[in-house]
Amino acid sequence: MTNLCEIPIVSATALDETLTSSGPGKAAIQKYRHEMRRKLDPGLKISIGRGGTVWLTGVPTLSCVATATRWNMQDALKLVSTYKKAGFVDLTHSKDYRCAMQLVGKEVSARVRGVDSKSSKVLVMEIIPACWNDLAAKNEIVRRVTMSMRDISLKVDKEIEEVRRFPGRFVRFEDDMALITVDTGEREELRTVDGKYLKSVGISWNGAPFVLQEYRWSPDTTMSVYFPAIDLDYDAKADAELLDRLKSRQRPMPEPPAGLLQPDFVSEKITDAEKRLSYPEPAEASDAALPQPSRVKAG
Repeated sequence: MTNLCEIPIVSATALDETLTSSGPGKAAIQKYRHEMRRKLDPGLKISIGRGGTVWLTGVPTLSCVATATRWNMQDALKLVSTYKKAGFVDLTHSKDYRCAMQLVGKEVSARVRGVDSKSSKVLVMEIIPACWNDLAAKNEIVRRVTMSMRDISLKVDKEIEEVRRFPGRFVRFEDDMALITVDTGEREELRTVDGKYLKSVGISWNGAPFVLQEYRWSPDTTMSVYFPAIDLDYDAKADAELLDRLKSRQRPMPEPPAGLLQPDFVSEKITDAEKRLSYPEPAEASDAALPQPSRVKAG
């Protein structure tokens, strides 16, 4: 679990519902989002057909928006400065980053088109990490951007103590809650979180990796944000080859001779060889002694 990295691209509005539940409102979030796009990453606007449009943005941009919304702009600008120092702005201006954004944008748009417009914006949250995972497995540019983002995150973690990242995995939903595991570095903890919130950021399938970001810009308040992640140790090709080998060794279970099972368990098609091996129908119970099974000499 220690080699999990946040998927660099998310929907810019992924945290809106969570942040407005106890924050200053949508107008303030839009203001912060505009400011962070200008300072860090302009993002990419894509069409999702009848569902309208979705704005893709980098995880650091959303992290700074969350900080500004729950605390203040001063703390958010401190985080902006740290990401800049770590090289995030240089990455967003690179050819690789722009190419990766375009590739993911086209893939997301293609997958979500045709989906019912009422559910397409919810579905896109799940499609974004799925597209990034698939592209990272076969496209060198997307994988390079993923690795670069991991290096940037490590630098930020060393520079700023108010933000901590913990790898984890989704286990299952239990009614309205979700069961997850989180690796704190000292131990692996089993926790429960709001299942609706995890779905809203695209974490919903069993075993799905994520990175938990904990913000502590004040001693009395902690905010937890979950971002879908990619397992850098995962080898899709090796996994597919293993699955093919396992399937090639699958053999059907032999059918037992007729008479050993109840009639409804016996196949209707019985070969001649099976007929020769079949046992006689059991006699009706009586007071007479049952015949003893014949002894077969071993070997």
